[in-house]
Amino acid sequence: MKEQEISMLIRHITGSKKGQVEKLSVANNPEIRIGRGSENNISFDPVKEDTISRDHCRIVQDSNSAERFFIFDCQSKNGTFVNDVHTTSKTELFAGDIVKLGKEGPSFEFDLDPRPQSHIKKTRVIDAVPVKETKVHTATDLPKGTSERIPTAKEGIGKNTMQHMIRESEKEGKTGLVITIIAILLLVSTGGYLLYKKQGIKEVVHVREAKTTFTPTEIAKANNEKVVYIEVAWKLTNTASSEEMYHVYYPIVNDKQIVGHRGAYFQNQQGQIEPLLVTKGDYLRSLGNTQGIELDLIASKGTGSGFVIDERGFIATNRHVATSWFTSFQFQQYAFPGVLVEPNQNGQFAPAWDKEVSQAMVGNWVPGNDEKYTGVNTFLDVTFAGNSQRTPAQIVRVSSTHDIAMIKIDLPESLPKVELHDSYNDIQPGDAAIVMGYPGMSPGQVVLKRSQDYFNTNPNITSVPVPTISTGNVGRMVRGSEKNDRIDDYRSSFGDYYQLTINSSGGGNSGGPMFDDKGRAVGVYSAGTTDGRGNAISFAVPIKYVMELMGRQQVIK
Repeated sequence: MKEQEISMLIRHITGSKKGQVEKLSVANNPEIRIGRGSENNISFDPVKEDTISRDHCRIVQDSNSAERFFIFDCQSKNGTFVNDVHTTSKTELFAGDIVKLGKEGPSFEFDLDPRPQSHIKKTRVIDAVPVKETKVHTATDLPKGTSERIPTAKEGIGKNTMQHMIRESEKEGKTGLVITIIAILLLVSTGGYLLYKKQGIKEVVHVREAKTTFTPTEIAKANNEKVVYIEVAWKLTNTASSEEMYHVYYPIVNDKQIVGHRGAYFQNQQGQIEPLLVTKGDYLRSLGNTQGIELDLIASKGTGSGFVIDERGFIATNRHVATSWFTSFQFQQYAFPGVLVEPNQNGQFAPAWDKEVSQAMVGNWVPGNDEKYTGVNTFLDVTFAGNSQRTPAQIVRVSSTHDIAMIKIDLPESLPKVELHDSYNDIQPGDAAIVMGYPGMSPGQVVLKRSQDYFNTNPNITSVPVPTISTGNVGRMVRGSEKNDRIDDYRSSFGDYYQLTINSSGGGNSGGPMFDDKGRAVGVYSAGTTDGRGNAISFAVPIKYVMELMGRQQVIK
């Protein structure tokens, strides 16, 4: 019998396609592409659904089993979620799973027609409560010839037994008298000793010295509730109008067919190459012929670490975690090679297809350095170790010179905080460095919570952060500037950092505390780099800059 062909059903739950159902045959197309690009199998409106990337994710059929399907994210800017769990690798899909394109983007239900037996949920078995067996006695259980209870026989006390009990009582009386005399002697001797001490004779007491250094395990245990996990997503907006900013992509046309797109870039007055950005409100006016043009929202997301520095909910982290628009922007792979655009005689931009733009030509473009743009966090959530409840945070202060920021959460309880210690003038190469945080390379953990809400019965699957501790030493102090009796002044092109010999930290650790061997936070982990052969070094910002951000610092006296 010929095997029945399976079709994929996509039931749109939210977004511009809400209520629609798309049926796709996978017989000749085992890979379904999803995104805003017109070449996708499931294509979304490029203007209405601006949180979806052009090539957002893909669903593929297993080549060995026609009933198995997997989804993977194509490095989208806002991520792909399966049953509210962020997927970073190939994830198997089952009929009824909910896929969300971005944390706040449109969602759809994945299904198959006909639904295979392997995708039908198994019957849930409820274990029966064991019933304690109660034995019922009947007349047949009693000795033959009677159905009444047999009384227990009582034994009498003989004459010899009574005389023995009297002799034992006399012995107990004599023993009690001896014990009473010994107690009186002890009381007298104790009183004499106390009187002896009172008259000025000093007793030598040995006191154990307090412990001054701690193991990494002890430091991690003491600060487990103080180091937090941070999730963030942001977008770039126009400073004047608060409209979202988009990167322009011009279509590549071959025989009147669009075969691809290229990112547009222009040269500013200083001769630097920047991406061509527009808002939806003005792109028609500034670009002229817009047929086939696609817009890509300038946005990003990520995770980081932080630590509580005040019991009222103030948390220290990196500037590049809390306000990522002040950090060099990470373009998508399809952004290059790009094309240089130049204004035509009408003042409108047009691509010069013979002028190709590479990533090296753009360099480290920082969106927040241009006064025309400002970043806005779409969410900034804080989660404590071992918890699943997210708490929204607000930006309080951002350093203008160092990779330091301060955020705040509002909770009714007083929070435990880390101990800060400014060791800037005392720290030496070789000193212990213990970094605590949530590196992205560390495996995640998720929990399933059954909903107790009558109005929302869907189960909640959330990740639970577990901190990682990385140990090493201070390898070098990279001073931003310094003066002493031998030199008048010098400047470091890199900045003011502690260079660490720590290899196990990485992305996601950013913003976590660096402790000394006394358990005090002396720095903030900021960055790490490798040479491609497994050798890595890391950098931490001195804690003095966190302490300055917590107070008022005079620049001019």
